[in-house]
This record gives sequence, C-alpha cells and structure tokens, in this order.
Amino acid sequence: MVMRPYVIIFSTVSMDGRLATKTGYSKLSCPYDKQRQHELRSEVDAVMVGANTVRVDNPSLTVKYAKNKRNPIRVVVSGDFNLDPSYKIFTTPPLTIIYTSKYEREKVDEFSKKGVIIRKFVNLEDLLGDLYHNFNVRKLMIEGGGHLIWSFIRNDLYDEIRITISPRIFGNGVSFAQGEGFIDEDSPKLKLIDAKICECGNEVHLMYKK
Repeated sequence: MVMRPYVIIFSTVSMDGRLATKTGYSKLSCPYDKQRQHELRSEVDAVMVGANTVRVDNPSLTVKYAKNKRNPIRVVVSGDFNLDPSYKIFTTPPLTIIYTSKYEREKVDEFSKKGVIIRKFVNLEDLLGDLYHNFNVRKLMIEGGGHLIWSFIRNDLYDEIRITISPRIFGNGVSFAQGEGFIDEDSPKLKLIDAKICECGNEVHLMYKK
C-alpha cells in the first residue's frame, strides 16, 4: 500500500449540489465560509485544484482570511497541460507543482523558469505518493473542481469531506462530484461528524468522514 497524505475535500455548493452555474458563476461563500476555507488552507501542507479551476477562477490559493498566514504548497492537476504561465498561481509565491500526463519539454522549461515544478503522473495514487514522499505533504486539501473531486471519490482516495450548503439554486451547471456516477449500492455512505449553522445564519457547514 502506497503511503499518502490525509485528504480533505472542501467545497461550497448550492442547495442542489452545484459548484457553479452552467456559465461558470461560482461565488457562493459568505465571509465566514471564506474564513473557514482559509483557516483550513493554513492547516494543511498542500492545496489542490484542477486545471479548469485555474483557467476559470485564476485563484492565488494563498491564505488571506486566517490568523495563521502559513501558505500551503499549491498543486494543479492538468491532463493536457493546457495552462498559461501568466496565471496568478504561477507568478506569486509559494511553491506550485503541476502534475500532468502530457510532458512537453518546451512548456516544462517555460514554467520551470517561474519556479514551478512539473511532475508527470499516471494515476492519482502515484501522485499522492509523490507528494507524500518527495514534498513531505501529510495533509492535503482538495478544493475542486467537480471532475477532480469525482476522481478522488471514485478512487476512494479521500478521508474527509467538509461541505457548506449555500442558499442558492442553480438548476444546472457543475456538480460537486462531476463524473459518470456510482451504480446503486456502490455509492459510498459517509458518517456525519459535525453540522452547524454558519455564523451568517443562512448557510450550513457539514463534516463527513468515511
């Protein structure tokens, strides 16, 4: 068995389980939820997103709204390496690692000049093992998007899910776990560890473990 980090999936979704509308709008969090998100970022060793999240949101994935300002390593998963080196995540500290299955020497050199580390990966289990053994990542936070979250859930490579329910209804768009789905009883059933009404009074934050 490959040693891997403890994996926490953190997300904020609409009442109908969407991360974003069909046009990509995804501003769901209240200020308290944002603080919760950043507090967790400051507690983990690395935070991971998919390439589409980088292209759509252009996040920095740094800690802004937490007492502990320690920034985690940032990890981007991109199968096709369709990323622009001008995005915030590649132009500002701290360390960023890209995992891709399409290893192009010219593009690797371009990102390497910015201090970005490029790693080739075959599957998520190998990726997690690499983070654990070569980058000392013991706790990993997955922030999305839906396809990346689905991949971790489908492959049973997570330990905890923390999810905030926002009082919005999108009707369509990107699902929390955007994939082919489980069949009948194959779907995982988690244990509710904590549930609380957000300080804003209009959201609910839930914590589940396997």
